[in-house]
Amino acid sequence: MEGILSAIKQLIQTATDFFQRALKAIEDFFKWAQDAFDYFWELLPVLPEYVFHKLVSGIVKFFQWLPVPDFFAQAGNAFQSIPPSVVYFANAFQIGPGVTMVLGAYLLRFILRRIPIIG
Repeated sequence: MEGILSAIKQLIQTATDFFQRALKAIEDFFKWAQDAFDYFWELLPVLPEYVFHKLVSGIVKFFQWLPVPDFFAQAGNAFQSIPPSVVYFANAFQIGPGVTMVLGAYLLRFILRRIPIIG
């Protein structure tokens, strides 16, 4: 009789240990899930900034990779032959910044037209 009671006691102890370990594993899993959820919510505000930074740096690297055309170097010599009176009026009417803005707008239009969704 004593052997049966000790066997039942050992069986109950084993079952108790099993359920305690199972409960601890479930508790650890939910703690891990809560930590993962907290990490996701901490990452969420930073993610758009990270994606934007990578996108912009990729675009910059692309434009740095493009070779500069030869006629850009020759354009500097062409501006040397402009008479001083024309240069005076070009400065007075701010022709330089105006041309820069117009060419920038055309370049932006050209780039945007190449994007399938927008252009």
